[in-house]
Amino acid sequence: MVEATPFLLLGVVVSAIVHVFVSEDALLRFVPKNPILSIVPAMGVGMLMPVCECGNVAVARRFLAKGVPVSTCIAFLLASPILNPVALFATATAFRYYPSMVWLRGGLAFLVAASVGLLIGRSGKGEQLLAAGIADGHAHHHSHHHAHPFETPTGAWRALLRRSGQVSNQAGSEFIMMMQVLVVGASIAAATQVLIPRSAITDLGTGIVLAIVAMMSLAFVLSICSTVDAFFALSYSNIFPIPALLAFLVFGPMISMKSVGMMLTAFRPRVVAALVAVTIELVFLAALLLNLKGQIL
Repeated sequence: MVEATPFLLLGVVVSAIVHVFVSEDALLRFVPKNPILSIVPAMGVGMLMPVCECGNVAVARRFLAKGVPVSTCIAFLLASPILNPVALFATATAFRYYPSMVWLRGGLAFLVAASVGLLIGRSGKGEQLLAAGIADGHAHHHSHHHAHPFETPTGAWRALLRRSGQVSNQAGSEFIMMMQVLVVGASIAAATQVLIPRSAITDLGTGIVLAIVAMMSLAFVLSICSTVDAFFALSYSNIFPIPALLAFLVFGPMISMKSVGMMLTAFRPRVVAALVAVTIELVFLAALLLNLKGQIL
């Protein structure tokens, strides 16, 4: 809790500042319309917009409405929680004795998100993939209040104070919400370390297949914020091999009980089912390959 809380606070503050002061339309100018060429710029936009999973779905929906390719929107949706600088900085801090974890996590997240986006994007047009009857206003949307051009210094200060208040309110609400998730995650990590027999956990970690499946299942159930999940994974670093921990760090922010529920509000069930299935397969296979690639991990 002590290690993770500062990064959680930093993440929600950065997220709130970006939402209030940065226009989505301005960021979209850097995203081409080509489905392949737009993948990298869209993920770059995702690095500038570290938002919660609910916000990611809403932003991806608005991007799709503005003509961004479906493949790009899905890649943005999956990768942005992992590739934002706060999440990567937290990963580097948690695994400071294994610095390669940062680029392994970021690289694998990029490859999986791009692959899933391109595969799902080829299955139909945008209107065929969206949930029927979806409303433009998402239940968990973040409003952008961009001030009019400043005419006087007094007006500029008032506008700045108003937007600062918006940043404070949004950051505060998200911090309280995510702290609840963090408390639950930390409690589960502590309980498994203390209450479950050590031999039972160690047995899971001896087989690479079972270890990967266990950590991916844990990631799906817990729905921990990507900004602090590295500290949760660190608590199992002496039990599970690095590929299993990496599968947890990549799969959890992409697919969880919470994110699947949010995706169903924006995409058709068959699209979400395909997205989940392909992501599971790619993350699992990538973790296995990393383990085989060299027991150097």
